Amino acid sequence: MKTELTLEIIRERWSPYSFSPLPVEEFRIKAMFEAAGHAPSSRNEQPWLFVYTTREDEKVFEAYLDFLEESNRIWARNAYGLIVALARTTHAYNGKPNRFALYDTGMAVANLLLQAISFDIYIHQMGGYSPEKVSSYLGLGSDIVPVTVMAMGYLGDGSSLPAEVARKDEQRRPRKQVFEIVSRNSLSRQAFREDSDK
Repeated sequence: MKTELTLEIIRERWSPYSFSPLPVEEFRIKAMFEAAGHAPSSRNEQPWLFVYTTREDEKVFEAYLDFLEESNRIWARNAYGLIVALARTTHAYNGKPNRFALYDTGMAVANLLLQAISFDIYIHQMGGYSPEKVSSYLGLGSDIVPVTVMAMGYLGDGSSLPAEVARKDEQRRPRKQVFEIVSRNSLSRQAFREDSDK
């Protein structure tokens, strides 16, 4: 499939390190979370939860920054907001483990990312954070787990970043070709490869 057939909004999504501290309008933030809420989920459990803060809540924002590893903190502190995505890992109807909770939450986050980019708002998801700090600060029960912490904001110019971090934004990270991630009938037969047998 040619790249041109992929929706532009999907191709335009990327994860910058450079953020502007300019405020993101509340109605846009609300729309991003509403988009997340329209994601599909097993048994319609909608196991995702989101908690966010902005630079306007200075003490809370600093506490959220403390969730992060230093390598993320040095650039994420420039973002307007920080979002924590959580997943409820038990079914509401019977209390048993929901093995689809993380998958479903990932789909909700994907919706959030696409709604954000439609507003020219960028999201950078991070795995470099302390789930223990998140759980302790938010008082999470054993059935709610942190999934990711995300920096949110308009794109910055990189002037406030260390040079080695700013360089990461100079070139988009490459995406795998479709034949590298899709096979037909078996894993050994790559699909959509131009030089493959029909």
